[in-house]
Amino acid sequence: MRYAVYFCPAPASALAALGRDWLSGELAAHGVPGIPLTRWNAMLTEVRRYGWHATLRSPFTLSPDVDLNDLRQVLQVVARSHAPINLPLRCARLAGFPALRPASDCRAVNALAAACVEAVEPLRLPLAETDFQRRASGLDAIETHYLGRYGYPYVFERYRFHMTLSAPASVEEERALQRWLSLRASMLPTARLDALTLCIESSPGAAFEPLERIALQKVSAA
Repeated sequence: MRYAVYFCPAPASALAALGRDWLSGELAAHGVPGIPLTRWNAMLTEVRRYGWHATLRSPFTLSPDVDLNDLRQVLQVVARSHAPINLPLRCARLAGFPALRPASDCRAVNALAAACVEAVEPLRLPLAETDFQRRASGLDAIETHYLGRYGYPYVFERYRFHMTLSAPASVEEERALQRWLSLRASMLPTARLDALTLCIESSPGAAFEPLERIALQKVSAA
């Protein structure tokens, strides 16, 4: 069993509606013009499993001497210390993946993600050596250090807020994605990151499911 801390859009938001259309609406049956349906569904297999989200703390296993209530408590402390964040998003590419990325200052969301990483760390089961060796391939020295220390290489200054849209796409496939998505994404209101969503993978390979939304509670000084 693994947990993760995500930003998942509020269910009634325009961003959540876009995610439903993208992952499980009409596109699931018909695909995107310019991409065969079988290829389209293959491109979205992992995105559908992990859900419509941006990672704040990547998936982890709890140590045997702690439980879900301990995890809830540390996340509630984080939530009380951070205010909701307004974050305009745009279509972009990150490490070969099409994604929605921030179109403005990321310092507040970066700080929130760092706080989640630090809060969860004392509760996390360390990576097994075999997992470390497998995941370390291709990482630089800083990322390798973070992988060993935090179980994930892309934390702190290496963190990039993003909502993954598909598996890596060819140039032609990405153009097809952009044709369908760009206008819809440009019409989105500014995203509102107002809660931490605690998600659970109940068994290996299962879909990550939202377990609890923990509202960010600090009153903004602005």
